[in-house]
Amino acid sequence: MPNFSCQFSSSPFRQVVILCCFLVLPWPAVAVQQLPSDWPAAPANVDTNGFALILGGGGARGIAHIGVLEVLEELGMRPSLIVGTSMGSVVGGLYASGMSAAELKELALGEALLDLVVEVETPPAELQGGWWGPAPHQISLQINHWPPLPDTGVSRGQGFESLMGESTGDALFLAGNNFDNLPIAFRCVSTDLLKSTLVIHDRGPLPRAVKASSTIPMIFYPVQCGGRQLVDGGFLDNVPVQVARRLGFDRAVLVDVSNVHLPDKKNPEDLYEMWVRMAELQTYFPNDYTVGDDDVLLKMPLAPYRSMSMSAAAEILAVGHDTAWSQREQLMALRDACGPVSPDLPHNSPAAGPITLNSIEVQGLKRMKPERVLDRLQLHSGDTIELASAWRKAEWLCREGSFQTIGFQFNPVASDSANVVVHVEEETNPHLELGASLITDDGVAALARLRYDNLLGRDGSNLLSYRYSDREARLDALLDQSINGPGWLALRAKFLWQRELPGIYDNGHEVDRYVFQRTQCSLDLAVRSFRYGWSLYFGGDFGQTNSYLESRTIDGAGTQPLRSIHLSLESHGRDLPVSRQVRGARLRYIHSIGDTGDTGNEDEWWRADAGVVLPAGGLGSWKPVLAAGAVFSSESIPLVHQGRAGGPQGWVGLRRQEIIAPQIAWSRMALQRLLGAGVYLELAAAVGWHGQKDLSLSPALWGGGLELGMDSLVGPLKLGYALAEHRPGYIYLQAGHSF
Repeated sequence: MPNFSCQFSSSPFRQVVILCCFLVLPWPAVAVQQLPSDWPAAPANVDTNGFALILGGGGARGIAHIGVLEVLEELGMRPSLIVGTSMGSVVGGLYASGMSAAELKELALGEALLDLVVEVETPPAELQGGWWGPAPHQISLQINHWPPLPDTGVSRGQGFESLMGESTGDALFLAGNNFDNLPIAFRCVSTDLLKSTLVIHDRGPLPRAVKASSTIPMIFYPVQCGGRQLVDGGFLDNVPVQVARRLGFDRAVLVDVSNVHLPDKKNPEDLYEMWVRMAELQTYFPNDYTVGDDDVLLKMPLAPYRSMSMSAAAEILAVGHDTAWSQREQLMALRDACGPVSPDLPHNSPAAGPITLNSIEVQGLKRMKPERVLDRLQLHSGDTIELASAWRKAEWLCREGSFQTIGFQFNPVASDSANVVVHVEEETNPHLELGASLITDDGVAALARLRYDNLLGRDGSNLLSYRYSDREARLDALLDQSINGPGWLALRAKFLWQRELPGIYDNGHEVDRYVFQRTQCSLDLAVRSFRYGWSLYFGGDFGQTNSYLESRTIDGAGTQPLRSIHLSLESHGRDLPVSRQVRGARLRYIHSIGDTGDTGNEDEWWRADAGVVLPAGGLGSWKPVLAAGAVFSSESIPLVHQGRAGGPQGWVGLRRQEIIAPQIAWSRMALQRLLGAGVYLELAAAVGWHGQKDLSLSPALWGGGLELGMDSLVGPLKLGYALAEHRPGYIYLQAGHSF
């Protein structure tokens, strides 16, 4: 994708402020833009005697569209055309492709719709030291030019596009990529970022068209489609009834879910509040559209809800249903005026079945060869596939870091065969990512990470990171190189240099510190499943370690060679924004081979650790998340390789450096409540045991904490307090992941 950063002259600070504003504000609508002069006339197979359904943009408020669809189905009304903008294009595109109102309701209330529309990347929850996964976003700066600046977006929206592809792919294939041939004819609108003109999508890759219509700038990157850079259609036409008029529809049901939030009446106290106030005032001006005598306007009373109020999906949907039901007489009059022109309502999405790939063309490549992309996608001419499986592979490869986006267009040749065009954007630009943490009695920690995925034309994930605090200095380098398939088989090489200073406490006071040093190289063969969400690693480590006390030398101090083999099974998958934590599990076994140095220990030692995170379902407005972990080691294991206690994500109240023991077990329960706009409150408690030989002889150690956090565009922001038995409590402030 072309780089847009050079076109913006604002300072990095100002860009960060604007990014944060876009996260929390409703999206403003502006005046209607005239249609393109070359827009074609209505095709013959769209019945203009019926009515058009116009679904406007409004973020989470667009869930009200589903309530309207419920009422239309109850009244036996089926639109002949659906035209959508932004969230209206998401709901409209799914419904036009055959998904029923009941299925859409299940999607929205199951909170998967939030994952569709707002793809905020977050890492797997940490389990006793964490597991590897695609690197999460920090504060990200482009460094392919100078000076470094924040990027033009945070998410590429691949999860959104892939889920839309899975849901609509069969219907689109059977329609020959012509939106008029879907179960219900469909249009959506977007904005050409460079020409400032309205773009109307009527054919081609529907998932990408809907993503373009829903692309909020500075949250999502602009969408490349047909040689244009496209963003949210709400900029120029948030209730696109004029599209239906141009196609010959004199009757329409207009659903307006925007321009309803009135800002609080208080004086702005700083630059950020002034920006918020000005942006919210813009949203109070009405959309510019014309309502005809034969139209029904459903203007939703959604003043209490903002564009990011996804947690209120059930309430918003009910408002949509009740508002439409209150105007059922007008709707039935419209139904009677249309006459018997609509067939029965669709109840199931069309199914195309397995498709044979006659030919495959890859477009958009800059460095990689087409054959390499197809090997990774496991797609070749002559293969027979399910269309949904191709979209799942695309999402996995993009999350893995090899590509920015992957999209498909399956052009039918026969009812069971197609020529395929694969649209690829490679990840070629390096990024610098920053994070920081402040703990009251430890000071400041900082993280800098260089991501250079596919920089050299490889299809792997490459990371170089450095982390420093009063307790730890750590340098990591990672190269994850796929061998074949979408992550099925890969080589992973890692380098680690670490200096760690865990404290030794007596009655809550630090009396001494260990000094651990480690230089380690690892090489793994990785086998992964993109569909079931697990990875199996088998490999070896070599290097050297050292351990001693700041106050004196201890037994076993000095350089100790490290030679070990390890086997690790880890689960992973799509992680959701805060308060919807991903399920995950980890099982790892390490066995040392050879001499461990002049420690007086045996030549060999072993260590096994395991952990699991399990969202337990709703508990009223609170969402419980359970976690547990354990470490078991042989008695001869050197001190530097023993298990560590978890942090706020593991053993609450204890920092990772505070417990070091061969045997550790802990369990944790957190109650999370979403406060709105990505802001959450978490109350957590944990209990654990640690010992040298037998955990049953160890007394339980309790901990707890309270955290206020926000999923911002620059990574999570957290403010919390944690305490543990026999340990001093502390306040922490954190920006970004990996702390």
